[in-house]
Amino acid sequence: MAELFRQFAFVSSVLAGFAFAFYGTLLVAAREHRAGAWAAFFAVAASVAFLPVTLGMTFSAVRAANQPGELSISTAAADPQIALLSMLFLSGVVFLLASFGISGWMRSRGLGIATTSLSLLGALAAFAALRPFLYAMPTP
Repeated sequence: MAELFRQFAFVSSVLAGFAFAFYGTLLVAAREHRAGAWAAFFAVAASVAFLPVTLGMTFSAVRAANQPGELSISTAAADPQIALLSMLFLSGVVFLLASFGISGWMRSRGLGIATTSLSLLGALAAFAALRPFLYAMPTP
C-alpha cells in the first residue's frame, strides 16, 4: 500500500513541475492572447491541484509504512482524505489537459481544433487507465 502512495506522490510532483514549467512558457509566448491567458490559468490550476496530492500521498506512504497492519486497500478506499486526494489528482490531470487543448488556439484555428481533440482523447484515456487506482470511484 505504501508503494502505491509513493508512486502517486512521485507522479503528482512530476506533473506539478511540468504544469508550472508550461505556465512559465505560456507567460512568455502569449503575452496578450486570451487563449494563452486561459491556458496559463489552467496550467497553474493543475500545478496547484497536484501539490496537495504530492504532500498528502507522501505522508500517507509514511503512515502506511509505519503501520503496515492497519492500512489496507479496503480501509484506504473508505478514507475521505484519500478520496479527496484522488479527486485532486483527477482535477490536476483535467486542468493540465485543458491547458494543452487551449494552447493550440494561440497559433491557429486548425491547431486549436487538433489540440482540443487530442486533449479530450487524452482525458478519456486517463480516466480509463486511472479508474482502478482512484478511490473516489466505485470499483466494479
